[in-house]
Amino acid sequence: MMRDKREAILHYSHLVYEKGWVANHEGNLSVRVGADRFLCTPTSFSKADVSERDLIVVDVEGNRVRGFRNRFSEFSLHAAIYRQRPDVAAVVHAHPPNATAFSVVGRGLPRPIVAEAVVSLGPVVPLVPFAVPGSAEATANLAEFLDVFDVLILENHGVFAYGADLEQAFLRLEYCEHLADIERRALQIGTPRHLAWAEIQPLLDARRRAGLGPESRGISRADAYERWFR
Repeated sequence: MMRDKREAILHYSHLVYEKGWVANHEGNLSVRVGADRFLCTPTSFSKADVSERDLIVVDVEGNRVRGFRNRFSEFSLHAAIYRQRPDVAAVVHAHPPNATAFSVVGRGLPRPIVAEAVVSLGPVVPLVPFAVPGSAEATANLAEFLDVFDVLILENHGVFAYGADLEQAFLRLEYCEHLADIERRALQIGTPRHLAWAEIQPLLDARRRAGLGPESRGISRADAYERWFR
């Protein structure tokens, strides 16, 4: 199992670089490998260059327990996700250009534009207010969003996506970037038509049946989503 997760984290580390979603030393990936152990990419490495010998294992406090590289400073954000969402086993953070462009103009993807995306990601990819990366404030800012959402756009920072494994986390990140690209193009053409609350109800039903989203974790639909459609 550890071997599979090592192969997966290297695969997706290289893939986020190939996709152009990170540059320089940007981005970080982690995957749960035990009750209190997380396999991570190291700090100060291009995601194109990370090899198996560079991977490290840390505990939930960020203390290195295996490997010789240093951990990235934003592990506290990963740890906050793992603590609040026990169903999550992998986190990917990157700066995909379209979604990050939305973040630097102070908006997320606050209304649904593509039906299939509602099933995969829910109706909203919210914007988390800015805080200095790695700070206690940045960690605290995540709290109100984590129970409901599986992808977050962080203001002037990038995107966090998480899931049951690295593949799911990566695919959620990929879909977020795809939606941001669509919305950006639509805004150049005219005014995007966003799906109404009544129109997304059957899509949310499909999401629940697929075992996705907050309803699958016992959170009511009203508590999860209706505040975003005021």
